[in-house]
Amino acid sequence: MTTSSAPELVELRPKKSAAALIFLIVFLDLLGVGLIVPLTAFIVERFSTSGTSVAMLTMCYSAAQFVATPVLGALSDRYGRRPVLMLSLLGSAGGYVIFATAGALPLLYAARVLAGLTGGNISAAQAAIADMTAPKDRAKAYGLIGAAFGLGFVLGPAFSSVLVRYGLMTPVWTAAGLSLVTFALVALFLPESLRPERRRRSIGVGELNPLAVIVQTMRLPTVSAVLAAIFATAFAHAELRASLIVLLRDKFRYTEMQAAHVFTWIGFVAVMVQGGLVRRVSPKVGDRRMVLAGLPLAMAGYAMIPLAPTEHWGPLIGALTLMGLGAGMATPSLTGILSRAAPAGTEGSVMGASQSIAALGLVFGPMAAGPLYDHVGWGWPFWSASAVMGAALVIVALLRVGKEGGGPEPLIAVEAEVV
Repeated sequence: MTTSSAPELVELRPKKSAAALIFLIVFLDLLGVGLIVPLTAFIVERFSTSGTSVAMLTMCYSAAQFVATPVLGALSDRYGRRPVLMLSLLGSAGGYVIFATAGALPLLYAARVLAGLTGGNISAAQAAIADMTAPKDRAKAYGLIGAAFGLGFVLGPAFSSVLVRYGLMTPVWTAAGLSLVTFALVALFLPESLRPERRRRSIGVGELNPLAVIVQTMRLPTVSAVLAAIFATAFAHAELRASLIVLLRDKFRYTEMQAAHVFTWIGFVAVMVQGGLVRRVSPKVGDRRMVLAGLPLAMAGYAMIPLAPTEHWGPLIGALTLMGLGAGMATPSLTGILSRAAPAGTEGSVMGASQSIAALGLVFGPMAAGPLYDHVGWGWPFWSASAVMGAALVIVALLRVGKEGGGPEPLIAVEAEVV
């Protein structure tokens, strides 16, 4: 028995080490993202004080990532996960350097486009985990990536509130340094997980068009309604992301440090809800009920954010908590519904289309939020987000989305980087 198990132990040790390294890679990468999330409005303020200018940062990154994601995914299938991870991390580092040194607003946008075009680190990390992990163990492994993602978005703003004391660009330079450190970790220690015999021989041009995948998938009657609801929730959340930091600066007169504290709280709520509440409650009550309960809470939270008085932080934090609770309940539960609604044999394409649909929401949400903020009123991006979440609620309720479903399979809630 000892002799037969020894090779298995030798085989498992490097895989466990590689999985731990991927956890560290994802954590450091998202820590860098979290460092600059609370600072965008203050960085853009050097060139423009409009909400549209800040929203464009989100839109530039999301649009570039929407175009590049299928390309990077195909390249990782053809050439391996490690080269794509290294390319992505170098692109992130270069984007941060341009961001920190930009002397004009277009250069800020160019920095985010570069980061979006090379932003395949999370998907490449997930693919590497799938390569080196047995199917029965992937849920736990993906849970580690989810934990790294959540920790990055909680600790990033928290560290940013400390680093910004030494200069507005200090967190940005720190994010660039983290990307380079992560690149070195991949280059020196991460083995290639995709064996040569499993790599694709060629890449079809049609596979690189995300719109074609979306159109094809929307023709499936069992999933089109769920995808529409996912688009609506992503659109609403993108409006929040594009407008909240500007609202904190303009209405609440928060400093960079205070804004970082707010975003730390938002990240903490997201981790607690998606990592704790949803995983425990959803299997008992079902995805559909979680969505129907979560969407009204999110609607109320969105609507209350701009109404919070400036005299005390309590109402604002309460509104953000309500929004985070509702969105955290609804978003992963919609993904759980979708995973079961997909016809047999289409699961991969359907889930890929879901990511593309959500990315489109992250593109169009800021396009709506910026002009609403500048030309209609500070509160309108948030009230618009509440209305869009109401549309998702109508879709789920009237079209009986998830009526037959139970609790979700284990999920990892991975969001696109937003700044």
